[in-house]
Amino acid sequence: MAENKELILWGKTSPGEVLEEKLQEMDVDINDFAARIGYTPKTMNELLKAKCRVTAEMAYSLEYGTGIPQYCWLNMQKQYDEDLWREKVKESLKKRSGWRKFFPIGELNPRKWIPNFDNKEDGVSPILKFFGVPTPKAWENYYYKNRLKVAFRISLAETEDPYAASVWMRRGEILADEIKMEKQNDKKLRSAIKKAMPQFVELAKSDVAAWEELRRKKALPKPKVGEDFIDDGMRKLKELGATLGVKILYAQNFKSAPIHGMARWYKDVPVIQLHDRFKDRNTFWFTFFHELGHIVLHGKKDIFIKNVYYGNKNQQKDEEANCFAQKYMVQAGLEI
Repeated sequence: MAENKELILWGKTSPGEVLEEKLQEMDVDINDFAARIGYTPKTMNELLKAKCRVTAEMAYSLEYGTGIPQYCWLNMQKQYDEDLWREKVKESLKKRSGWRKFFPIGELNPRKWIPNFDNKEDGVSPILKFFGVPTPKAWENYYYKNRLKVAFRISLAETEDPYAASVWMRRGEILADEIKMEKQNDKKLRSAIKKAMPQFVELAKSDVAAWEELRRKKALPKPKVGEDFIDDGMRKLKELGATLGVKILYAQNFKSAPIHGMARWYKDVPVIQLHDRFKDRNTFWFTFFHELGHIVLHGKKDIFIKNVYYGNKNQQKDEEANCFAQKYMVQAGLEI
């Protein structure tokens, strides 16, 4: 049937091209066809040259003139518009191909965090899909300029390497989305965490002891480059956090953005994100208690990034989190 033929054709062609072929098949002159369906020859010629779009009204008329259903004409137009826009975006992204170089390419390649990141011919699109933004400009507006402040009261423009920092942050969001957890009431959650602090202290104490024993035996684990690292103690901490409604995540940081930890509320769930390979286990636990202190002591609208300078933001709150961490490090008998 002619209809099936057109359905196959619409992929990357305009409705006008399909119409022109259909008129040739019908052996009908464009002027006669225009008069038959109630349009001027000028309008039909513009349609043939893709200088005008198929409207719902026109598609209805085309159905009666050609036998091709109205929805097919509308779908052809929709597909053609999408193809044109994608080509336009593709050309625009080619001009921004250098944007990729701002990211820590050497460290990102082996991690496989961004699918197809090593495809240099299409080096920008994989990054945009990773961040969930349509253009480099959208990334800049959200992470580098002021729009991130709407959610978190900071701008990554104030960090030493906003590109690497944004990748680490986004990696945490992706990991957080993989963990199903109900939204939390902040007051009830803070109360539950306070009651569970003895459990965190005991876990810290036993974990550092186990770590020191491995060190004594020269059997400390050696994380592989490009692979996420979670040992037994880290896994137990993650599980304990989950019982309370806190997502605890681990992601390797970058040399240019040596972030040790971050605390935030993400989709109404508290998230603590930690670097996954501390050289000193005491530092690991101090960082965790520090970030937990932010969750217990501070608001849902703040984001706290440890070990990265991002302006004189939240200095008092950082000091309060330090005091919180020191208190529980002492209880665990650990060095600060």
